[in-house]
Amino acid sequence: MEQNQSFNDLLFQAIMERQQYFDSMLLPKLQEEFRIMQSASKTILTVLQKKGVIRDDPYNYDSKRADIEVPPEDTFSDNEKAAIIGRRLSQYEAMLDYLNNYYQFNCDYLATDRIQKMVALNRTFTWESFSITSTRPNTKGLADLVNNIRNGSDPLSISIINDALTQLSKSSISITKTLKMLTDFHRERYKTAVRKMVMPGAVINPASLSNGTSAALKEIKKSFAVNMKDQPFYTELIEEILKEEYSPEHAVLQQELLARLAISKQNQTKTASAESLKPVLLDGIRTLGSVSPQLDEIVAKLAENNHLLANIEKSFFEKFSELLKKAFNIKKQDELIWITSIDPATQTGKREQLNLTEFIEDIRHRSRIFTGFTLRSSPAFQKIELMDESQILDLLTRNLAELGTVLKQCAGLDDYFKQNAPPEIRDRVRGIKVEISAIRNNIVKANQCRAEYASQVEEQQQLKKLGITHG
Repeated sequence: MEQNQSFNDLLFQAIMERQQYFDSMLLPKLQEEFRIMQSASKTILTVLQKKGVIRDDPYNYDSKRADIEVPPEDTFSDNEKAAIIGRRLSQYEAMLDYLNNYYQFNCDYLATDRIQKMVALNRTFTWESFSITSTRPNTKGLADLVNNIRNGSDPLSISIINDALTQLSKSSISITKTLKMLTDFHRERYKTAVRKMVMPGAVINPASLSNGTSAALKEIKKSFAVNMKDQPFYTELIEEILKEEYSPEHAVLQQELLARLAISKQNQTKTASAESLKPVLLDGIRTLGSVSPQLDEIVAKLAENNHLLANIEKSFFEKFSELLKKAFNIKKQDELIWITSIDPATQTGKREQLNLTEFIEDIRHRSRIFTGFTLRSSPAFQKIELMDESQILDLLTRNLAELGTVLKQCAGLDDYFKQNAPPEIRDRVRGIKVEISAIRNNIVKANQCRAEYASQVEEQQQLKKLGITHG
């Protein structure tokens, strides 16, 4: 439970820091993007009106209203095009004006229902794929009207409209990305609230989850009805919590969750053009390699503890046996040690047998490899730099998984030496919890690099689908 509590503490801190980042950085920028969109859409509206392509909208959208009213998206005939598009563009600009003047751009105000309205308003016209071949009636209709001006002989109006459309496209992409991030944040904030307020009051039997989540959900609903009765019960998100807390891959899921919440702010300033993401993965490799000194310290302490236990006062026959083995050059058998590695989520122990000599030698070998990860001039690092991204990602993922297993075994050995040392020498047993904790922190940071890479790959793929990047 101690390690699980540590995860919850890290999660709560990450949520608070993430909210502060949204409120102080991302949401003010989001409001600025909406203001740019209002100004640019107003520009297009004005040019179309001056050119007589559309007329002033007879409806008064400046009157007081309770909330955003998204313009309709239904089809219309060519004869109705100018009137309907003029009305919808006018309503769109008025809704942007309302949003900019009456919405509060902070996480608490921009709840999921308001985000959905902002997303719908942002999709009234698909500026990032503005074309007369669009399948969306509003976009196609407005593109047809704009095309009429482009076919005219007024270069100034054409230039003004083109500049406005460029601004609208950039802002729409930025808004879509931020609103998606905000939606994801609200999902995790909801789950964090459930963890904090509901889960402590629910009795969950981890073993029962192998037969499905129905029993656990029933127990959680009881606690939910008492502690979060004013909130909706999202089964999908509750099941995500159960996976992150009790599934066999819970440790990986928890680290990935922390990594997603801690994505670097520099992501917000990246250009839309495709770029090599190899440096992100190489940062993860170097971060992983920096655990080498802690691994060397663990080796030294484990060897010292083993020597300490091996040299406690032996019986006459044990000493006599050792003398005989030396006399006849009989090789001493490697000692096999039974340890218990604890699953931090379920607190269930796994018994396994370790060959201590081989285990220590394996850690020494890993330490030498990891040292090569940190030195840019080393042959190992230069070889990694020549790999493609998928190979580096596989190398990073594999080493993270293997190192996680080694840490659990090290923790089991730490408990073994402390429990089996006689009282008179117990205070001389050297603990390794500090080193284990330091390595776990590096694992989290390396996982953050892995998650950042995945996020940027997804972003590039989405932009490619929109036709914004090529490759």
